Amino acid sequence: MLKGKPKFVLSTVGISVLSNVLDQSESALGRQLSKAANLLSLDHDLEQQVDALAERALERLKQGDTQENRRLSAELNGLYGIYGDVLPDNTADFHYLIATDTALGKKAAEVIRDFLRVVKFNVDIYVPKGLSTANPLVFSSGIKDLIRWCEEIIPGYRDKNYHVVFNLTGAFKSLQGHLSIMGMFYADEIVYIFEAGSQLLRIPRLPLQIDTGALCKYRAELAMMAQGHVFPLERVNGIPDGLLETDEQSATLSSWGELVWQRTKEQLLGEELIQFPRLHYEDKFTKDFKDADKQKRMQLQETLAKISCILEYNNGDTSALKRDRGLQYEVYEGKRTKDGKPIGHFRVSESHRVTCTAEGGKLYLRRYGDHSVNDNP
Repeated sequence: MLKGKPKFVLSTVGISVLSNVLDQSESALGRQLSKAANLLSLDHDLEQQVDALAERALERLKQGDTQENRRLSAELNGLYGIYGDVLPDNTADFHYLIATDTALGKKAAEVIRDFLRVVKFNVDIYVPKGLSTANPLVFSSGIKDLIRWCEEIIPGYRDKNYHVVFNLTGAFKSLQGHLSIMGMFYADEIVYIFEAGSQLLRIPRLPLQIDTGALCKYRAELAMMAQGHVFPLERVNGIPDGLLETDEQSATLSSWGELVWQRTKEQLLGEELIQFPRLHYEDKFTKDFKDADKQKRMQLQETLAKISCILEYNNGDTSALKRDRGLQYEVYEGKRTKDGKPIGHFRVSESHRVTCTAEGGKLYLRRYGDHSVNDNP
């Protein structure tokens, strides 16, 4: 690991810190924990037992030496390995604990977080929405949420010269497997503990590149599927199978498709204006798009994909756009086109808007820009 650079460490979290403090007389509670691994909530009696178990675990960690703490927590076993058995305090390093969206997963992450804060770590927890191993569909949805979070958070740390580490010594094997592949795109290195010992196994980042040539033809479909749209299978049969989650008739993005999309969307959306269903572009809007930088073009076209999805799902009913709070779609008071059509607008970001008119189940986009477009929509 590079010395001198601050670290961003992402650690997957299981429930070992809870199960490892059980004594021999608590085998029944151990079996209950195993059965409750994917539950969103616990019954009152079990919740009380788990709370007491968490308090016991935290106290054991506070009082334990390095070897004891490595034994109690798989996650800490990895962190001690990263730091050469001595956890530093008051560093610029930042840590995120990735917990499953379950009662036990969140409780275990809180124990690890509270201990790391005692030793002055900058640490927080992220819980991907719905992430659990209850069934493949729930797991896939949670992984997609985690991928989007990684794309939002990690590049900013890398831009600040942080060394990004994925510590995958804890959590379920299925989560570790997915994070191993995600780490090839987001981490500078991935670390595991070799077998059941304390020796750290490091896997450096590989120079992976995604060939976007085969995806360009399907930019609109990929952008809409990233918003949750489902297409007939024949509409997207040119997209590689591994990127799609399919049944016999329809398809949307798989978790790997979400990963590839997040890694390529700036290139695919940041160049040419894409034609989405139920959207028509006026000449001034097209010029405004061309005048925008690559990042703003990508952000705009992600919003256009969302609007296209909503209109398609609601058969062109623009009132459905008002139900999406992020869009803030509404019609101006007293502003109309030369031929008397009411002019509306929707939000792309805090500072940028698109003006439009609605007709025949379509939106006709007029202008894109900062708040000044409100004066000349």
